Amino acid sequence: MRIDIEQTLRDRFAAPLQDNYDRRIIFWQDPDGEFAAFVDELRLDGVKILKLTGNNNFAAKQILSHTDTKSNYLVYNPLSYPDIRDNWLLDIELYSEEFRADLLSIRMQELNMPASVQLRKILRSYTHFFENKERMARLKALNSNYSKAGQLHIDIMAVLAGTSANTVSGVIRAVLMNGLDIESNEAITNIRKFGHEDVLWEMINRYTGYTYEEGTSLITLASHILLATLSVTMETSCLQGPEKLISESHRQFCYSLINEWDHSEDDDELYDIARAVEEHHHLEKHFDALDVADLLNSECFPCINECILRRYMSEISDNIIKADDMVAAIEKRRTLRWYKRVRYYYDGLLQVAQMQQFYQANIGGFHVAEYAKLWKEYTGNYYKMDQFYRQFHVAFGKSLKETSTVLEDLYKNVADYVEKLYKNWYLATLGNQWTMLVSDELEKSAALAGIAQQADFYRSYVKPIVTSGSRAYVIISDALRYEVAAELTSQLLKETKGRAKISAMQSAFPSATKFGMAALLPHKKLQLTDDIRVLCDGEATDSTAAREKILKAAYPGNVALTYKDLIAMKQAERREKVSGANVVYIYHNAIDAVGDKATTEDQVFDACDGAVVEIKKLVRLITNDLSGTNILITADHGFLYSYKPLEESDKAEKSFVSGDILELDRRYVIADGDCTAEHMLKIPLTHLNSRHSGFTPLDYIRMKKQGGGMNYVHGGISLQECVVPVIEFKNIRATSKKFVDVKKAELQLISQSRKISNSIFSLDFYQKEPVSGKTAAATYEIYMADADGQAVSDKKTIIADKTSNNGADRVFRERFTLKSVEFKKTDDYYLTVVEKGTTNVSERIGFTIDIAFVNDFDL
Repeated sequence: MRIDIEQTLRDRFAAPLQDNYDRRIIFWQDPDGEFAAFVDELRLDGVKILKLTGNNNFAAKQILSHTDTKSNYLVYNPLSYPDIRDNWLLDIELYSEEFRADLLSIRMQELNMPASVQLRKILRSYTHFFENKERMARLKALNSNYSKAGQLHIDIMAVLAGTSANTVSGVIRAVLMNGLDIESNEAITNIRKFGHEDVLWEMINRYTGYTYEEGTSLITLASHILLATLSVTMETSCLQGPEKLISESHRQFCYSLINEWDHSEDDDELYDIARAVEEHHHLEKHFDALDVADLLNSECFPCINECILRRYMSEISDNIIKADDMVAAIEKRRTLRWYKRVRYYYDGLLQVAQMQQFYQANIGGFHVAEYAKLWKEYTGNYYKMDQFYRQFHVAFGKSLKETSTVLEDLYKNVADYVEKLYKNWYLATLGNQWTMLVSDELEKSAALAGIAQQADFYRSYVKPIVTSGSRAYVIISDALRYEVAAELTSQLLKETKGRAKISAMQSAFPSATKFGMAALLPHKKLQLTDDIRVLCDGEATDSTAAREKILKAAYPGNVALTYKDLIAMKQAERREKVSGANVVYIYHNAIDAVGDKATTEDQVFDACDGAVVEIKKLVRLITNDLSGTNILITADHGFLYSYKPLEESDKAEKSFVSGDILELDRRYVIADGDCTAEHMLKIPLTHLNSRHSGFTPLDYIRMKKQGGGMNYVHGGISLQECVVPVIEFKNIRATSKKFVDVKKAELQLISQSRKISNSIFSLDFYQKEPVSGKTAAATYEIYMADADGQAVSDKKTIIADKTSNNGADRVFRERFTLKSVEFKKTDDYYLTVVEKGTTNVSERIGFTIDIAFVNDFDL
């Protein structure tokens, strides 16, 4: 504005003079004195500025008429004269030029406003707002189209509320975010000082139905909006009591406001406000009286999650587990608001539900007549119970680090139930059956006939790769038990370009590190010395260097190194290290390093997750940096773990063994060959060419000993300990005919109609294929958009991760709510499906919307 006025004045003074004039005098008429401060700072080359004050009129006339008759003058006149005879300079004005700067016109021009009497009137009413240049600049930056006066009101309120969201929703959101105490609310204070508070409340009333009463806290406004939002997803019959606060005709706008807020970066403030409202109206008590089914679709109040969780946890504590209902409820809740704040509770309950489903499917026990069949059942299905138990405790452990105490005790009760189901039923029943089937065989030989043996690993898996002319990379992860490896296999399939398959072999007995590590090396004979060291063809096996020596005996260039050493190397060093090798053994120790210590054994399941991450990183390093193709991933042994402290009945005394004990650990004993033991299984150590005998406690019993942990153990013959995984990973180049790229599970709209005639409508979607192998789960965000891509409905999330082969199980129904905006049936609208977290639009399907709704704000 300053530049425009200055330039106009310069142009006026630079213009050619009229005939008989040798200078120019311009009177700037400003009867409202709006530009007084501006004139004080004004500088014009070759022009003198004379500012009239009402007390200097005579002096001014003397200067212009007598003292200085040659200079150009700008005479600023903020005065007005009711009687023209009081104007001493009238004669000079009559032969001089006149200039007027219409501030309203200038402001309208700066804001790109059309010439409108209504807009001029509104602008004039905001005099105090425009006194501040920064406020004007922020208003101008909004770059709005002021075809309607209401937008000007909204923009000014947005500036005063400190938000760039210059919409009705944006202003209301900004007001609430400034605090529910109206007297300390900075947005309200600014609107009172520099705007029109009555306009704010009129706007809020028109859009939300809320009527402001003097002295009322903003908690009433927040309550009105949130309860109206709730009424969109909850049956009216469930809202008896709060229903009097709900405006039926405005609930669609309130719902859209909260949905937009939830998808902004300000959801922490929304969470705090929702908490305040639910506390103010005692909503948690109200929701506790409803059925879970009544709560499932509603999300605006955080306590709804707590009510659902509390209900299921209480039922589990009472031994009432509705597993299928729980799974369906958790799948529904995971895409709704506030889920992330309680996700560890839901994650844990999902594992409980799956454990219960497993229990119900096998309630009669594990009645398999042959150990080979039980082995097959375990590696094909039964191992999942170990997986559910581990994943429950990962979630449970994370929840204990949260600050919420509302659910903590109930969750601990759930952990007690999980322990009983896992330990007293699953481990006991499966362990008893396994022990019964293998006892006779193991008393004759530690190797079970018909089952692949760890001692044959090099010959069966490594040698064929080398013989084919390829380099074999072998990752040996200490204590990577089968169920963890199964999860790793699934992730490798979905996250890499390679193929991965898992099989199993029986670990050496005892299922402990020094025995398993030796068995995995190339050898003709394993030997147990009298000081209980394991030799491989007469060579020591108790260090990485010793194992490399044995590998080099098979081929001089072979290499053994640790994961930590490999990761620490630079790329060139890695390549140099393996350049002459046919076989590279990489030793990884994440699980056993944590589990074998009493102080950290309770973190072993977290260590399993860490191991999976590190091994995937190692696979990528081998395939990318080292151009590796064939990778084998295996372990020396598995492990048993239970969370709760053991009972005395779960422990065996050293005195159970008669004779000289050479080595005793939690799950095995090595003693003189003539020894006997009570309540233990005797296993010959002929596979180690030893005259000594081995013993293992039955089922999941631990031996008492000093030092070390008691809950994390290995060395015995339980399936969890002795089923050792072998993952065969082959990297496939994209140019290969065998290459199968990873693809995301796709969604397809199966609803037939492409016309919307109701502001709330439902659509059905179909997940085209089950998640399996190279088909990975995907998360989609779905909404209705206009031709410019702007959302005109709420946004729904679908997680396409169904694994069922039954197509009916892969159908999703979502209910959408249109925003309170104007729709034209002649305009194009599109159902938009976007892969969440990206800008990838997977589908854009045309729709028509035929709804009459206009609620423009205009005063």
